[in-house]
Amino acid sequence: MDDTGTVRKADTVPQEGTPFRRIRLDDDLWERLEVAAKKADPDSNRSAVLRKFARWFVGDIDEMPKRPEPNRDGK
Repeated sequence: MDDTGTVRKADTVPQEGTPFRRIRLDDDLWERLEVAAKKADPDSNRSAVLRKFARWFVGDIDEMPKRPEPNRDGK
C-alpha cells in the first residue's frame, strides 16, 4: 500500500523470484484460512492474507488484512 492508501500489486501478489516459504498449520486451520480469505475478499487467498499480515506486523503498512464476520458458533 502506498502513501495514498492505494493497494499495490506487491501487496497481494508475490514478486517474481520470491523464495517459497513453509508454514506449519493444522489442516483444519489451513482450510478455514482459505475459506475466510475468500469470504473477506473473493479475489484474495490465504497466501495474500499471510503476506499482508506479515507486512502489517513488521510495520510496513498500517491496515491489517480484512477479516470476515465470524460465524455464529464463534469459528
